[in-house]
Formats: sequence, C-alpha cells, structure tokens
Amino acid sequence: VFNTKRKLKYGTMTASLSTAAAYAASRPLPLSSTPAVRILSLPNALNLNTDYESPILSLTPTTKILHLIRHAEGTHNISPDHKTPAHLDATLTPRGVDQCRQLSRYAKNLEVDAVLVSPMTRCLETARLSFPHLYGEQDDDRGDCNREDKNATNNYDSYPSLGENNNQHKSGSTNYGDNHFDRNNNTNELKIPFIAHEEWRETVNYLCDSRRPLTALRSLYPCVDFSPCIHDHDPLWEKYQQIHGCHETHTKLRESNDPQGLLERAHKAWKVVLERPERRLALVGHSAFFMHMFTPLFEELEGVVRYEDEEVEELMRGKGRFENCELRSVLVDFPL
Repeated sequence: VFNTKRKLKYGTMTASLSTAAAYAASRPLPLSSTPAVRILSLPNALNLNTDYESPILSLTPTTKILHLIRHAEGTHNISPDHKTPAHLDATLTPRGVDQCRQLSRYAKNLEVDAVLVSPMTRCLETARLSFPHLYGEQDDDRGDCNREDKNATNNYDSYPSLGENNNQHKSGSTNYGDNHFDRNNNTNELKIPFIAHEEWRETVNYLCDSRRPLTALRSLYPCVDFSPCIHDHDPLWEKYQQIHGCHETHTKLRESNDPQGLLERAHKAWKVVLERPERRLALVGHSAFFMHMFTPLFEELEGVVRYEDEEVEELMRGKGRFENCELRSVLVDFPL
C-alpha cells in the first residue's frame, strides 16, 4: 500500500548541495531545546502560481523532500510468536517481496538522490527491491548489486534464517548464511548512495528488532554503505539487554518504555537527514519508530516535528501507523 495521490516532477532545488552540506556541518543539533523540524505537504511548499513542473521555490538550504517508506511485510508481522529467536532480525515474507515489486513500479518515477535505510534486514531488502534501478549496476567484472528478480524469488525460501543461529547474543559469533550471498568483496558501482543508519532503525523491544553483525550485512548487501554504523555487534540491543536482561527473562517492551532515549534518538535521526548533502531522499524505516516520531505517545516527544498545514498533518497523523511498504512523501524544513 502506498500513497500515489500526487506525482510531481520536482525540478532543480534553489539552494546548492554544497551550501546545505556546509550549513549542516557548521550547526550540530543539541539533544534538548531543539526547534521542531517543520513538516509540509508538497503542494504547500510549491509556488502555486506556477505548475508542478517548476522548481520548488523560496526554500532554505536545509529543506529536503523526504519519501518515507515502512519496510514490507516481515515474518514477525504475521507470526503469533514474533518475540522468539526464529524472527531475530526478521526477513521479508514472499508477500513482502511482492509488495516491494509493486512499490518499485511507482518508485522508479521518483527523483531520489540517496536512500537512507535502517540496518535491519527487512529494511535493507525493502530498499533493494523497491529501488532496483538505483541500487547498483551489474557487470561481469564486479559483484552483482542488482540480483535478478527471478533469482530473488527462487532463492527466497533459502534466505538465511536466524532462528537456527540464535546463540549470537551468548557467543558473539554466528554464521548468517554468508555462503549463499557471498559477493567475494568485489567493488560495486552504485547509481546513488544507499546508506545504513542505526538512528532510523526500529524501537528495540524484541529479538526481531535485534540486527545481524555488520560483517554479515556487508556480505548480504555489498551496495549499501554501512560506515555510519560503528559497531559490528548490535549496541542498541546490548544497551537494553544490560538494563532488562535477556529475551527469555524479559518479554515486554524495552526501548518503547524509554521516552528520554527515544527523544535523543529522534534528534539524532533528524541530524542524519540534515547532514546529508542531497535534497531528495528516500528513507526506509519502521512503523513504531515512525509513530514515536510523527504521532508520539510520550509527552517528551511532542514538538520534535511540527506540521505546517492540515493536509500533511492528516497524512502523517490522521492516517495512523504506516502499513507495510507504504510510502508517504513530505517536505521537511530544518529550523535556521
């Protein structure tokens, strides 16, 4: 399910990318007393005296078009025992793969300069399958960044399952099926950047929200830049495991009961977007973290974003939580 109410050609931005990058680098965001990020609907950000073929006018150097996408259906979304090790870093279901392919027919018409993605497997796979025309190039002398659709379908049943390898939180070492997806560390030519960021991952509550080691993810997704992710292991899961204990002794919420921690991560997540030099971004993330960001349950998170018109508030608040593989496009304006 995705929002196709409006198809716009955005044209050329008024401020240069170098100006935006320099501004972002010179202005770190504090984690408290931060002015709200302004959220606007795309038509209200346009000069309505011109047609939609015209550039977006009168924007600050830090104004960006943001295409927010929730990951496609994962195994944990349809399982009554989604908290179990079988769904650790949950992968997509066959239906989720089909959802991505449906979205890709629309996404190919979007003008996107970079794709930001949560380092969870379900988001990485959603990004790869939803933007196959941007993910990379296939070359006989290089690794295959654009795996053919038929291969993805045929291989999906053998996608590495984490259920049989759930000792990583005890031993720290796990084989995640590297042989199946090994790209032999070949150099891959990217069409646009795909960048993984921990700040936009799901709220860490259950094992399905715990990610694989980066060594495994780099092998699975050689066209994704994981350099912003510092630790090979999962630091967020370990943080809350130290507080609450292992998944067997604590089966309730973890990060979702930590509003201050969510607030800090929300500001860091927006800082990631601000500091990207690109002006047109796709962002593949998660329903619960989007909810805390755009329709917060906690008073602490009120004011992280501010809606500038009724249409965008209806889109982001009124529609409720994102469905699997749903796309919502907005314009974000960072306070000067």
